[in-house]
Amino acid sequence: MAQPTKTADASKKETEHALHREIRDLRQVYQRRSIDNHPFVLVHSLSKALNIQHPSLHGDLYSAVHKVHEKFSTEPPDISPELLTSRCRILYILLELERLELMPHFRRLEDDDLPIAEERLRQELRGNLGRGDGDFCKRFCEAQKAWCPLFFGLGKDWDKRVHQHHVIPFYNKRLLQPQMVSQGSSYERASLYEVHIPAEFVDPSKLENAHLLGEPEGRPGSKQPASQDRRYYRFALKEFPDSIKSSYDKEVKAFRALGNQSGMIRYYGCYENPVQGRETYNILLEYADCDLNKAIKDMAPPISFDEIKSFWESMHEVATTLTSIHHLDIEGRDYYFWHGDIKPENILRVGNHFKLADPGDSWIQRGVQGDAKPRPKAEVYGGTITYAAPEKAKWLKVDSSTTTNPGKILQNSDVWSLGCVFSILATYVVLGEQGVNLFDRIRQRAHAALNEAFVQDVFHDNTKVFKVVTDWHEYLRIAARLSDKFTAAVLDMVDDHMLIMPPEKRWDAKQVSDHFEELLSRFPTSTPTPQVPKTIEDALEDLDLQAQITQESDNGVNRLDSDMARRHYQKEKSKADTTTSKSEAVLLEVKIKPTAQRSVHRNDLLKKYNETMANENLKATAPLPISRQESNLTVSTQVTITPGFAAPTLPEPLTVFQVRDQLERLEKGRTLNVANQIWDRRKPVKGRIDNDPLLPHYKDRDIIFVVDNGSSMEKHWGEAVFVLEVLAWRALGYDSDGMELYFTNPSTKASIKSKSQTVQEFVSAMNYARPKPSGESWHGTDLRSRLTKIMSTLDEESGKGKRKTVLVLTDGAWEGTPFDDAVDQWMKTTLCDMAGQNPESLQSPTRDSQGSRIWQAQIEEDRPITFQFIAFGHNKIGWTRMKRLDDLLREKDLPDVIDMEPSNGDVHKMFLGSIVPGWDETKNSVNRNPAEYWPLKRAFTCSKWKQSNPDSEPVTFTEADG
Repeated sequence: MAQPTKTADASKKETEHALHREIRDLRQVYQRRSIDNHPFVLVHSLSKALNIQHPSLHGDLYSAVHKVHEKFSTEPPDISPELLTSRCRILYILLELERLELMPHFRRLEDDDLPIAEERLRQELRGNLGRGDGDFCKRFCEAQKAWCPLFFGLGKDWDKRVHQHHVIPFYNKRLLQPQMVSQGSSYERASLYEVHIPAEFVDPSKLENAHLLGEPEGRPGSKQPASQDRRYYRFALKEFPDSIKSSYDKEVKAFRALGNQSGMIRYYGCYENPVQGRETYNILLEYADCDLNKAIKDMAPPISFDEIKSFWESMHEVATTLTSIHHLDIEGRDYYFWHGDIKPENILRVGNHFKLADPGDSWIQRGVQGDAKPRPKAEVYGGTITYAAPEKAKWLKVDSSTTTNPGKILQNSDVWSLGCVFSILATYVVLGEQGVNLFDRIRQRAHAALNEAFVQDVFHDNTKVFKVVTDWHEYLRIAARLSDKFTAAVLDMVDDHMLIMPPEKRWDAKQVSDHFEELLSRFPTSTPTPQVPKTIEDALEDLDLQAQITQESDNGVNRLDSDMARRHYQKEKSKADTTTSKSEAVLLEVKIKPTAQRSVHRNDLLKKYNETMANENLKATAPLPISRQESNLTVSTQVTITPGFAAPTLPEPLTVFQVRDQLERLEKGRTLNVANQIWDRRKPVKGRIDNDPLLPHYKDRDIIFVVDNGSSMEKHWGEAVFVLEVLAWRALGYDSDGMELYFTNPSTKASIKSKSQTVQEFVSAMNYARPKPSGESWHGTDLRSRLTKIMSTLDEESGKGKRKTVLVLTDGAWEGTPFDDAVDQWMKTTLCDMAGQNPESLQSPTRDSQGSRIWQAQIEEDRPITFQFIAFGHNKIGWTRMKRLDDLLREKDLPDVIDMEPSNGDVHKMFLGSIVPGWDETKNSVNRNPAEYWPLKRAFTCSKWKQSNPDSEPVTFTEADG
């Protein structure tokens, strides 16, 4: 047989190298890091990108495997095109290892066999490896980790044991609370986490009620449409240590028996995970906003007829859920179920509904066959003493000294527990959080009178309900509001049918649910009571929504519509007389709490709106003006002028590199080689540049830098430090009371705000505020809530008289922002408030004789506040957002005080684009090409950075930064 020619050999080698490079480049785009810092690849997204960029890829790969195989063997490869489709991961790993010729020998293995143990791989490849391939199997097993992250199949039968080579692809894992789990006479801890899992690794067919978050992100400059590679699902993860595996087994068994009954927190599956030799057992659950206790603490009680009715309707849902789980039909057989631990902590709020959770102390038994079916009884252990019925409490007091069996209990022991919960909730509705605390103390006093060894918070004296409990209920009936037609009726049900002994006389769950439904239907409307005036209702809703935003921002949760968050309250407060007494000031400083169920209908509309916006986000993927073929830099000096504005005289465009050189020359030729001697001697620039374009526009104007230090900015941080250093140096001295620096991560304490300031202070603050990569401590930026907080701080400290320019350094990803146009809506509200206008006035504007909006023209003339976005990277959705803010607000009849410029653009435009009307319209950006086409001068500047900052990380701009 003729030997292949050198030319043919080179062609085959080049084919393999080309594929290797393509896989390597795409891996950089689609590689992520888990919370424990392990890399993993979004394989499905990568494959989609390959197929879009190379429609004939499948045939090309098949051809490439043939060509490479021919180089090493005279036998035809035993492989077909169909075989490749189920071996994509294997193919990618071999391409990465540059061993594509081994692909035919993997015909007995498929992607589903990965990750594979090293010993088994050796057996599969026995006789097909050369002498120099001794470490190939080890290298393959190490490489497969990134390509084979754990896939969450989900469903009640999904039970997985994690392989040692599996990466668990959590973007985020945040501890919510440790949970005490009963284990014999002692207690062990299970831990509850919030986890984020990329959408690609979750079976979407099993995801009813799962929280889909994040944003799609396509590859810049390619023909690839927006993919789901930045979307993730949010779950709750309950993690059990090996010492309480029996509790884990019991809870999994309970969830599987329940089969995702309506009204129960959804169960999505379980997995076992060996973590550094320590086994953990994990249950994946539906994520909830909070439990009932936290809802009581964080929300003011419902007030109006509709709010109170809606609240008790949500509790009726809990009673109905208890009815459905008490009697189960499993594969045609009857089973009886005891929840065993109903309490406020196990009733969770999901949206505007409450669900039962945590059946870890449950019991299930098969029903009796035949016509005569006695009420089922069982020996049910576990639970919580406060909410346990007298017959159940005996089981909680069992220890080694107990000589008698406490006896079996009926299912309506759960009804007693639910009655205790209703008693607390009635107290909350009538008297609020403080009433709940008082009721707790009263019960403890009653138990103390029994002279037992320990004082406990319980509802009974071991035989019957405390009289003080029923007396308290009578007090609540007297104190209830006129608008409350329901709480007294609920208390009647609790006293007469739920908290009663003996258990045989107590209602079952179905009787409670049916009666609850009947009492709610007694008053279908609020006509018997006076209507709340519309002006008061609107004012209360505004204050309520503002309270929700403040509370959620403080808790790091951001998901409300800022358009509805009008700032009338802050505005009125700023105008109010501040000469109050000290005691009055203390009283008025108490934070307003959101009201339970007040926003129930608004939140339903908001949910629908957010779903619509999520679909719109998928469409907002117009490619940026970036082309990999345009490698030559071009600078356009053409200026488009808006009619009505005088054309400004524009100076020569300058990049941050050119401005830094200019500033160094201004320091009389001194270089920055000796950082400690020269750095802080950089003088203010104001008044030292001839024909300075900044000088006339930055007189009596505050300069505020807001730097996005969310996790998405981590890859751009070196560039961001460099850009801010140049901007701060260029603006040094223009702000009479000192420039200000803020960060978007609320936990970052670094900030600059003083009259005497140096550039080094800004650089040091940036180094301190460096964001963590996703694997360490993920933080998604909610720019809307952060701007609200910053502007509130500025208004309080410097007043509203001085004009302000806010320069925001960001990539626009804003992964913690609830929906796409949240910042648009915030800008709309802010600009309307500034002009003393109601946002609704946009629907009926006041115009002058020329048809221009009067208050809009006033703001554009004075420019009391402007916003300049300095864009980093090439996040498509981020750029779309910022360009929309820049270009479209005028189209929405809003003042045009916003501009956007890329980080490698014109520094003059960064300072003047939002202030000078003609600058905002100019297209003279220096360069909109990707980072790999930036000027070669960047390497020289970066070396200067290192000389000036020997202890800092160097600024490096690579293709991956894009």
